[in-house]
Amino acid sequence: MNSWATRRQFSNFAGSAALFASTSAHSAVAQTISAETKAADGSHARTFPKGFYWGAATSAYQIEGAWNEDGKGASVWDTYTHQPGNIKNNDNGDVANDHYHRYKEDVALIKDIGANAYRFSIAWPRIFPKGTGKPNRKGLGF
Repeated sequence: MNSWATRRQFSNFAGSAALFASTSAHSAVAQTISAETKAADGSHARTFPKGFYWGAATSAYQIEGAWNEDGKGASVWDTYTHQPGNIKNNDNGDVANDHYHRYKEDVALIKDIGANAYRFSIAWPRIFPKGTGKPNRKGLGF
């Protein structure tokens, strides 16, 4: 039986963990909330400031996959992980989380956990397959 969680279960777990982890930082944030947010008894309300952003972040190599699709060049990590013995079990990021093909679903999962910000990176070789020169249109499209 496979014990891995589904992507949706994992995103829900990660969102809950982020909310739990943020409670220790909450007291510092709560101290900066204006007096207008004080409850009738003088205590601070358990809310974040208006406009507070909850976000998610990703790193290209760790999630993109599609390592040699649509004109993408090889990255330093692609080259390194494809050399046998460099990484345990000869694992690599060739597929990773397959974000390249599933980004719409991934963004929907981010929205489902209540995040309203997303910081992501795109692999440089996807934009400039040779490192410099003319940009790869499909890489820019992604």
